[in-house]
Amino acid sequence: MENRGGAPSPHLLFVTSPMQGHINPVRRLAARVAAAGAAATVSTAVSGHRRMFPSLASPGEEAVDAAGVLHAPFSDGYDEGVDPRVHDMRSFAARARAVGCETLAGVVARLAERGRPVTCVVYTFFVGWVPEVARASGIPSALFWIQPAAVFAVYYHYFHGHEAVLASCANDPDRDAVVQLPGLPPLKSRALPSVVALTSPEQRGYEVVGTLRDLFLALDDDEHRPKVLVNTLDALEPDALRAVPGFELVAVGPVVPDGSSPSTTDLSLRDDHDDDVNGYMEWLDTNAARSVVYVSFGTIFAASKRQELETLQGLKAAGRPYLWVSRKVAEVDGAELNGTEAGRGADGGQGIMVEWCDQVRVLSHPAVGCFVTHCGWNSALESIACGVPVVAVPQKFDQPTVAWLVEECAGVGVRAQADGEGVAERGELQRCVETVMGGGETAVEIRPCAAKWMERAREALAGGGTLERNLRAFLSGF
Repeated sequence: MENRGGAPSPHLLFVTSPMQGHINPVRRLAARVAAAGAAATVSTAVSGHRRMFPSLASPGEEAVDAAGVLHAPFSDGYDEGVDPRVHDMRSFAARARAVGCETLAGVVARLAERGRPVTCVVYTFFVGWVPEVARASGIPSALFWIQPAAVFAVYYHYFHGHEAVLASCANDPDRDAVVQLPGLPPLKSRALPSVVALTSPEQRGYEVVGTLRDLFLALDDDEHRPKVLVNTLDALEPDALRAVPGFELVAVGPVVPDGSSPSTTDLSLRDDHDDDVNGYMEWLDTNAARSVVYVSFGTIFAASKRQELETLQGLKAAGRPYLWVSRKVAEVDGAELNGTEAGRGADGGQGIMVEWCDQVRVLSHPAVGCFVTHCGWNSALESIACGVPVVAVPQKFDQPTVAWLVEECAGVGVRAQADGEGVAERGELQRCVETVMGGGETAVEIRPCAAKWMERAREALAGGGTLERNLRAFLSGF
């Protein structure tokens, strides 16, 4: 790909935090940029880089992934990873920023010296200091927003005059309050990201408020109209993509694995990448179409012990075969269950539990009829793209808003009601699974909606679809 006038191809440097849920969409988008004919380099902290490429002679050594994308890490001062038990978390952000700015500038300089000058830096929200490095080198930057456009719009309004009304709505004890924000439909308290409910530095997770505030302050200071690439579909969030005045939000989703960005580019928390280590694909082959409940509560924050126990009992009560991915051991009646022990013997063979799986391969299998999920945005988009109905069990951050999008906007699932401790109990989970997999009216309505959105996702992903068109239009500016 060349710019008009024979100029060199654009070269995008993607910079992200070392969190798996951030690295994977970045790698997938970088693969699409490379497939479009532009140059792409991914840079994350050494701690994340070494998990992607564990066999390197040196943790900071550069590498090329299966999509042909170069990976050049920076140091954030925590090359072995961050451990709250060891590190002073009060100084984490300042240290990561100071060290990161210096070492990322070195990455940019080395690329230029090798004849690969960066023409745009694309960054995710937990590394909001990256535009400083880009400006110092005279390079434009753009934010890659890896959550829904609706969440970006809510946060924008939170930091632009609506903080009090959002906090009041989010903390409504009856959960019946509704807030009306410019450009968005009325949102109930249960649809708001959990961050807007935080009002005191003493509350757990409040540091995210500061991170987001810094991000939006930096975007406001941008002398040009800020461009924000959003991992979403135009068709799913048309209003939210236009709900932020002065910003250009560009839908470049769904960024899910396919031929242009295969799942082989993804970071796994497993040390080995045997994608069928527990035989789960063969097990799926033994089950009837749309009969299996797939369960995963994400890779970063494990579900509580009580939630896992309630989930197991709910699955047993539902009486349907299940495949459950969990890094955590569940204790049932005093017995520890994990891996094939939990899957093969404890419940008479009804289901299996594994520590890891290739999620898109599982969701694409015809035996899977339902996805019980925490509603991380990556997981929700993968479920939508595969046409699998959802039982939403959101916990925090953007997940409540994702659950709202799944249930009320796309109509592809139902949300489980949580108790006062935030746990979806066994009876509620059983009800929700039956609601989406049974023969009732709601299931009959959900299944064609799931098929419709799968088709829309495929259209967006196809050559000449909205993802490619929007991405090429963005690249043409460099």
